[in-house]
Amino acid sequence: MPLSTNDFHILDALDAEEITSQRQLSDYTGISMGQVNYVLKRLLDKGLVKIGNFQRNPKKIGYAYLLTPKGFEAKSKIAVRFVMTQLKKYNVLQERLAKRLGEISKMGVNRIVFVGPGMVYEFVDSIIEIKGLNLKVEGHITDVFRLNEIPEKRYEAALLFDEEAAGIKRLTAETGIPEEKLIPLW
Repeated sequence: MPLSTNDFHILDALDAEEITSQRQLSDYTGISMGQVNYVLKRLLDKGLVKIGNFQRNPKKIGYAYLLTPKGFEAKSKIAVRFVMTQLKKYNVLQERLAKRLGEISKMGVNRIVFVGPGMVYEFVDSIIEIKGLNLKVEGHITDVFRLNEIPEKRYEAALLFDEEAAGIKRLTAETGIPEEKLIPLW
């Protein structure tokens, strides 16, 4: 069976930190204790991890989970596969957003205010620049109810990150912003 994302996270954690318990490993990776136990058993069986014995003080013996040379190699291979998978997902998302932004531009909208998380705003702004789209982001806010703070003359539409088309009527009623100025990103 090929190694999974959880395998990678556990191998990576063991490479980065001295882990002496499954609880520590669970806390560090965010993987449930049961899943940590299952994954560790498989990794031990495959020879990718070993349990090392060391003394912290003369009266107490301690144990730590350690990567074997085979574990380092496996972690590297999984890391490459993981990065390549994420890059493919990034490219697909970039193309999907570029297509949507192109549709918005074809609607005659040129100046927008982005409403949503800063990270997504930066992504959208970079796609506009990379793809040479005829759009200009005139502002960014995280809360649609702050849209009233931006003069309507400054933008032709507000691009809404997390609002579904069905919620547009509600937003129009609550904010007074015309429905045609509120465009969902998705």
